[in-house]
This record gives sequence, structure tokens and C-alpha cells, in this order.
Amino acid sequence: MTEPRLGIALGSGSARGWAHIGILHALADLGLRPAVVTGASVGALVGAAFANDKLDALEAWVCALTQRDVWHLIDATFRGGGIMTGNRLMEAIAAGVGDTPIEQLPIAFGAVATDLYTGEEVWLREGPMMRVVRASSGVPGLFAPAWHADRWLIDGGVVNPVPVSMCRAMGADVVIAVDLSRSVTRAGQRAQLAVGSKPATSAVAERTATEEGSAILKRWSGMLDGLVESFRSKRQEPGLLEAMTSSVNIMQDRITRTRLAIEPADVLLRPRMDDFALMDFHRAREAIDAGRVCVEASAPQLLSIVAQLHPAVSRTPTERTGP
Repeated sequence: MTEPRLGIALGSGSARGWAHIGILHALADLGLRPAVVTGASVGALVGAAFANDKLDALEAWVCALTQRDVWHLIDATFRGGGIMTGNRLMEAIAAGVGDTPIEQLPIAFGAVATDLYTGEEVWLREGPMMRVVRASSGVPGLFAPAWHADRWLIDGGVVNPVPVSMCRAMGADVVIAVDLSRSVTRAGQRAQLAVGSKPATSAVAERTATEEGSAILKRWSGMLDGLVESFRSKRQEPGLLEAMTSSVNIMQDRITRTRLAIEPADVLLRPRMDDFALMDFHRAREAIDAGRVCVEASAPQLLSIVAQLHPAVSRTPTERTGP
């Protein structure tokens, strides 16, 4: 008899997605290495790097990112259905993790995307790795839709933020799911507290914040000044990105709950990262550590998975050899 195949479904979640790196490392420490990996949005990015045996390279790259680096990776545009194209970001990542066709990866990998016009859930199982990742990562309003497989595709998290169903369809017998949905209630409570306690930002401080931005952002007036302030969370009232991404968070949180109720995973991991904002990609080490802590807290459940996957290893010597 063959041993059951382990799969992992990595959820969408923008900057919170770096937690997937810590989770995959911590699972490996427990002897759990997935044979099937699926992902949506940033989950597709980390999952692809893992499936291409480039997780360490991705970790080194993200941990070196500064906030200024993040801004330099923004290829701003106000055409094509998004604030940025995402091409510069994908090219920078591809330089470290490669761009192997996903059908040739050593570990089975798939990403989920959404057809912009039909709303259909699209499963991506072939094509250059970074094109597939980009097609799965088109956060509505932030990234322009991607043309892939003769469709305009947007973020997979719009229809299936944690693709457990795809993981099982690709042959996983046991599935670990990672849900990065932020608790809307807790986030809202903190926002209300911040409004009551945070002093108003002075005009001098606002100018300083703008001057600290990259040369790319300086070229834009008005709207991008507001975006910078949204990134830095210095405004008391919701900024453009905050309103947009909070709406997406609410939507994905509700969809995730429904999908997981219908298509449950064997183990569900939920790292605590409520204070991470959309563009906090420079906080990779914190996110990775949060992923590890989450796995440690779920160790009893995960060890039961080890016993299920590797029963011969889990039995005592007497049980293995018999009387």
C-alpha cells in the first residue's frame, strides 16, 4: 500500500503571505513535506518557489527588502485596470526563484485565478511559473488584470482564497490549509482606537513622509501622495488603498469561511497577523516568525498527520516488529 499524499493549500493575503515561508519550514521540521501545493495570490508565489526548491532563495530576498525597496518595485500606472502592472515585482522575484514551467516542477503545483468577466474559478496547471503567479495575484484595483490562457484573470482569492478543493483534485489525500484572512472585527476595533488616540499628522510630517518616498512616487502628485500616506497608515480617515483592501479583506474572509465549511481541510492553520497592512512586505521576518509560531501551536494536530502519513515511523519498535 502506498502512503497517503500530503497537500498544502496556501491562502491569499498580500504581505501576510510571507508567513507561508515560516509555515513550510516548520512543517519540514516536523517531517511534513507536501507532495502537492496549491495557492492563491501570494500563496501561489510562495507555493511556486517551494515547488521549484527555491524557498530559501525567496526567503533571503524578502528578508532583505526595505520599505524603500518595496516602493521601487511599484510600477505605477493608471491605465489597464489597476494602480500597478506588477511586472517589475515579478521580474525581481523571477531573478531569484526562476521561471520554470509549472508542469515541470519537481513538486505538483497549481494556482487558482478568477476570470474577470465570467467570475469562473480558473485552475492554472501549466505555463511559465511567474506568469502563472502573476495571473493568480491580480488584487482588484491594485494590480492590473493579467492576460493568460486567453482570458483576463484577476486574483484567485476573489473566488477561492484557500484552494483546498484544487489540492484534493490534484491527488492530495490529506490537506493542510493556511488561512491568512484578517479578522475584520479585530482590525476594525484597532482602527477605532487609533482614531481616538492618534494625534493629527502635521503638515511638516506629511511633507517629510512624502520626501522619504522613492523617486518613482515623487513623479505623481495628489493621488500618489494619498497612496503613500495609506501605505504608512498615518491618516486618521481611511485612505484609498485602505478602503479598497479592507473591502477585499471582508470579501475574502466571508468567502473563505464558506469554502472551508464546504471543503474542509484536515488541519487549518491561521497565523495571527492582524496588524499587517497591504504593503508591509518589508516585515518579512515578522511574518515568517508568525508562521513558525502558528505551526508550533498546532503541533498536536500536525503530529497526528505525521502518524497518518507515516504509520511505520510513528509506531513503537515493538509495534513495528510484533511479538
